[in-house]
Amino acid sequence: MDTILYFGSHAKTNAAEKLGGVQDIAAKNGMPVQAIDGLPSRKRLAGLLEFWRPAGAIVECGGMASRADPGAFGALPLVFLDHDPSCLPENAFCVTHDSAATAQMAARELLLSGARHFAWVPYPEPRFWSEERERAFIAALALNGRACSVFAAAGAKLGSPRYQRGLRRFLAGLPKPCALFAANDVIGAEVLTAASYAGVKVPAELAVIGVDGAKEICEHTMPSLSSVRPDFRRGGELAALLLIAQLRDGARFRGARRKTFGPLMVERRASTRKLAAADSAAADALELIRREACNGLTAARVLARFPCSRRMAEIRFRKAAGRSVLDEIHSVRLERAKTLLRESTMPLKAIADFCGFGNPNSLVKFFKSATGMPMSAWRSLPGKA
Repeated sequence: MDTILYFGSHAKTNAAEKLGGVQDIAAKNGMPVQAIDGLPSRKRLAGLLEFWRPAGAIVECGGMASRADPGAFGALPLVFLDHDPSCLPENAFCVTHDSAATAQMAARELLLSGARHFAWVPYPEPRFWSEERERAFIAALALNGRACSVFAAAGAKLGSPRYQRGLRRFLAGLPKPCALFAANDVIGAEVLTAASYAGVKVPAELAVIGVDGAKEICEHTMPSLSSVRPDFRRGGELAALLLIAQLRDGARFRGARRKTFGPLMVERRASTRKLAAADSAAADALELIRREACNGLTAARVLARFPCSRRMAEIRFRKAAGRSVLDEIHSVRLERAKTLLRESTMPLKAIADFCGFGNPNSLVKFFKSATGMPMSAWRSLPGKA
C-alpha cells in the first residue's frame, strides 16, 4: 500500500488542521498517512525511508525552511508545506499561506473599527511570513491614507524581560486610540501583557488582532484576543493534492508547482470589541460568555454579575453588545458547533456535549434554525464558514 510520510511539528497550534487536510485527501485516494514529529537527522531519515518505502512525503516545518534539505530525501516526490519558497529549489512543489491576504484582512478589520492610528508588531526573529505581513499591512494602510508605527525589538528575544520592557515603552508612546496588528497570536499575547503593565486599556485605547486563531492562546489572554484564522486545513488538502498529482503525472506534470491558501475568517474577541459607553460590567459579561457559554452557562448567571436589576442589566448588555445575553450565548455555541463540524468527525452527541447542549436533539433544532440547514448538510459543504 502506498504510504505518504508527513513531517511536521505536533506541538504547533495548527498541526492538527494541516494534518487533517492531508489525511482527508489521502484517504479519498486510498493512501495512508504516517506522521513523523519534526525533521529527523539525515541518518534517521534514511532509516525511515528504508522502513516505510513511501510513495512520497509532505514536509512541514513553518518558517524554519533552512532545516529542510531537499537532497536528503533523494528522488522521493516531495511537497513542502509552509516553507519560505525562496529557500527551496526553483522547481520544488510547495504550498504556503498567503500572508499578504491575511494582512489585508486584518487591515480591513482594523480600518472599519474607525481607528486613525495604527501599529505593527513583527516577529522578533527573521520569518518570511512576518515580513510579508508587514509589507502588505503597511501598504494597505497607505492605500487608505494611514501611516503605521512599527515596533523594533532591537535584538531582544521573544519573552525576555528586555523584549517586554521595549514593547511596553512602544505601546505607551503610541497615539491613542490605536489599532495594532500582531505578527501572530503569540506576539498578540505579548502585546496584551505589555499593555496591561503599561496601563494601556484594551480595547478602549488599543485594539489588538493577531493571526492563527489559536484558541489555546486567544481564549486565555486578558482580554481575549481577536485573530485572523488561516484556512490551515485547506493548506493540508492542497499539499496532498499536489503530491498525488505529482505521483500520478510524474515528468508529465505541467501544472503550477506553487500554491497558496488564504485566511478563513476574523475571529472577533474582546481585544477589538469597543463597548458602548465603556461599560465594564458588559465587558466582563462578554468575557464570561466567551469562556463559559459551552459549559452550561445561563443568561441568569451572566445578568447576576451586573450591580443592578436584571431588567436594567439586560438593557445595558444589549446596548453594549448589540444583542441579548441569550443571543450572545447562542452565537458562541453556534460557532463552536461549526468549528467541530468543520475540523473533526466527532459524532453528534459529542458535539452537543462540547457545545453545552443537554441532548443532541436540542442542538439539531437550534443549528437548523440558525443556519437554515441540517448539520449533516452543512458538514458536507465545501469551504464552510
